[in-house]
Amino acid sequence: MSSSLSLITTFLLLLAAAIGGGVIAIRLRLPSILGYIAGGIVVATFLPGIINHPIVEMVSQGGVTLLLFALGIEFSFHKLRRILHVIAWPAIAQILVTFFVVLLVLVLFQVGFVPALYLGAAAALSSTAIVVKLLSERGELDSVPGEVATGWLVVQDLAVVPILILLAAVSKSSGSTSVIASFGTVILAMLKAGVVLAVVVYLGRHGVPKLLTAVSSFRNRELLLLTTIGIVFFVGLTTYAVGLSITLGAFLAGLLVAETSQNHAIFAEIRPLRDLFAVVFFVSLGMSLPISAVFTVWPVVLALTASVVLVKWFISFGLLRFMNYHRKTAFLVGLYLTQVSEFGFVLARAGVAAGALNDTHAAILVAVTFLTIMISAPLITRSHDVYYGFAALARRFPKFFREEERENEFPRDEGYPITDHVVICGYGRVGRYIGRALQMAGVPFLVVDYNQTTLKTLKESGIQTIYGDPADKEVLDYAQVDLAKAIVIAIPDRHTQEMIIGNALSLNRKIKIICRTHHEEDQRHLKSLGVQVVVQPEFEAALSIVNRLLSDFGVEEEEIAGKMSRLKIEHGVV
Repeated sequence: MSSSLSLITTFLLLLAAAIGGGVIAIRLRLPSILGYIAGGIVVATFLPGIINHPIVEMVSQGGVTLLLFALGIEFSFHKLRRILHVIAWPAIAQILVTFFVVLLVLVLFQVGFVPALYLGAAAALSSTAIVVKLLSERGELDSVPGEVATGWLVVQDLAVVPILILLAAVSKSSGSTSVIASFGTVILAMLKAGVVLAVVVYLGRHGVPKLLTAVSSFRNRELLLLTTIGIVFFVGLTTYAVGLSITLGAFLAGLLVAETSQNHAIFAEIRPLRDLFAVVFFVSLGMSLPISAVFTVWPVVLALTASVVLVKWFISFGLLRFMNYHRKTAFLVGLYLTQVSEFGFVLARAGVAAGALNDTHAAILVAVTFLTIMISAPLITRSHDVYYGFAALARRFPKFFREEERENEFPRDEGYPITDHVVICGYGRVGRYIGRALQMAGVPFLVVDYNQTTLKTLKESGIQTIYGDPADKEVLDYAQVDLAKAIVIAIPDRHTQEMIIGNALSLNRKIKIICRTHHEEDQRHLKSLGVQVVVQPEFEAALSIVNRLLSDFGVEEEEIAGKMSRLKIEHGVV
């Protein structure tokens, strides 16, 4: 087969595998990454002789570079400042404990020390892309568990830098018989990295912004894109010259660009290339996964998968409970972090390139990453259902899972001294505006939430609060729902909404229930449960935009009101 025909055939198979696997994964409501890898496995299994592996290897390496560059652009030092004082130390503790537990499991299975380091490092990190995507689809990024999990993932992303440095240093010193020599190699690598990072920070504040500003003045998208790619290659070559990896250089280049005013425009330009090459990378991983090798080490794969999922959940849950987070927050965050990051695929490729991992070790890492993502994706999607199943179990072991007593937690033997009021369940972006309006109007209300920081601020402002899960019937009973005029459900999760509605109606059949939802298809269902008013924030925002837009075009107020009414009828509001 000619080289050009081989190139075209290989790319055609890559695209077919990606499209087919991606469609099936989306149909099954799984992350598309799983579909890409599965597609690669199928192609490699049934069409092994047609693929031009050197071409796939070269293109996938470009995908890794752009993937880490895009990760660096999306990361910002400003993000770290906001969450460092709260989330940093438990996130670091989770990374270290998970790493050592997985390392111990692998040593027990007689896996080599250096390969075990790579596998343990990959297992300690979780997938920012998958967690943020799934939470965004559910409208829960602004919830308490969503905010905590996002901050936790930012710290894990930052940990990529020292992990890459240390693993590269250990790989180089693995052949040395002297502990002192190995230790010296690691220290030297850290010193080199420190110098490189110092240069990166300096250039990020002074050199790169000026360069990109000068290029932007030409108002040419191609020049901006070419300059950006040039920065990536330059930083990559610099890190490679001092003994570090090119992928680390790509990440650092992303950090440089993240601090410039052109970062959003650059990300928009680089994203299509990143997505294309990243898809090729994930498909190539499936192609490089030797199924026969995985079957020979299936006990290690299954044991490692179970260890990663259970250990990461238990550690995250325990640390957040120790920090006095509500049991629901701790449980959900732990559930969100159970998978191995797609960075594990990058480490597998880097380990093979450095000679630290053989094909079997790489197959174990790819297989464990694949399985943990497959397990965690449906768990995240159904996280609240899983939690309430856990809560039922927790009631049987109250001493182990008991909630800490708090100053503002409700006593179980009496009700809150309030009547003819509004109960607001959830005080996030929606709930706080409702509360502020009721406060200005002098309407009595109280807030039920399990965000300690929010409730502490509200209590200092003189607003009545109850700490607890609004889906708990005892919490609603203490909130005097039976004596309230209305209850506002400002929580986006459908399962929690259904529980609040059922418990509220069991306490007060005449109470007015107002509920928010992100999905049009939920309106009829919620109304069938007894909700009088269903509000979709996106639809209300559209009505506000339409009102202002038609006014600017000189449409009469009566005509605007008629069109708004028609939209509400079509939407099912009235």
